[in-house]
Amino acid sequence: MLLPLRFAVPDQTGTAGQVSQIKIALTGATGFVGRTLLAKLDAAQVPVTALARAQPGRELTDGANLRWITGEMDQPDRLADFLAGADVVIHCAGATKALDARAFHRVNATATETLVRAAAQAGVGHFILMSSLAASRPTVSDYAASKAAGEELTRAEAGDMALTTVRAPAVIGPGDQATAPLFSLIARGWMPVLGGKARSARFSVIDVQDLATLLIDVARPGATPVKGRTFAPYGHHSLGWSDMAASGARVTGRKVREIPLPMPLATLVGHGADLAARVTGAAQVFSSGKVREMRAGDWIGDTPLETITPLDVTMRRCLNPFLRLGNATNQVVADNDRSPE
Repeated sequence: MLLPLRFAVPDQTGTAGQVSQIKIALTGATGFVGRTLLAKLDAAQVPVTALARAQPGRELTDGANLRWITGEMDQPDRLADFLAGADVVIHCAGATKALDARAFHRVNATATETLVRAAAQAGVGHFILMSSLAASRPTVSDYAASKAAGEELTRAEAGDMALTTVRAPAVIGPGDQATAPLFSLIARGWMPVLGGKARSARFSVIDVQDLATLLIDVARPGATPVKGRTFAPYGHHSLGWSDMAASGARVTGRKVREIPLPMPLATLVGHGADLAARVTGAAQVFSSGKVREMRAGDWIGDTPLETITPLDVTMRRCLNPFLRLGNATNQVVADNDRSPE
């Protein structure tokens, strides 16, 4: 067991850990973790270059300490511009849903290999890979296999560049499209869970704000204790579905009932989601692979954070958007039910 990780939240002047003295190249800045990380880096006045794909309707605005590069990792000129002058690369980009194993591998392994090779050639001093605890069991799913392959290729290409691999467990916080349906149901007093042995599985959890702060701390100059290491940080070590339901009940003030989904039915639904994705061409997070991950037993991190966000605080942030929506809907119904004066 590693010692608890200590990290400092950068203040508005960016003096914490002298993090403002480095230049960071960030991928995945438009994603769930990346958006949170980018906001913290901006508050700390850290110079950031962010790489993002071109998408119709997406507007990326440069800031005082932020420069956007629009392009793909297979475009050498865009990648060179992205990495120019960077001291640290934080690679948060990745696929959590894909149509097949090849699509997962292309994003989570091949693109990562291209990036780390280019970073080493550009003289970047430190490469931070945002991986997943799923990489510890590569045979469980196509996603897990792709994350494990990405880690292996990163180690092979890093050369003399310092490398830190962060295997994140379940990351929760507001604004995550993948978990929004679950929190929407919890706000209504229901929480679907897999039945059988999967219902008693334990898992580690980390608040997205805590994860972003940790990544900044790992990136700061002198953060040698975790350089060259692969570790799985956690805020809450071993939670169960009943713990999540209890927290939801405390936050909402109403009982949250667990609704077990029989494993044969969950497996059938997962395969159905796979088929629908192939027919429509739109990949979904919930899939047969996700079912296999959820039934694979416990998913426990190995490195505790010393400073964490309490679970109820995280849950309140996750549930508040849906509680406000419910309150607004109830108010509209009440207004419509009023008799004319």
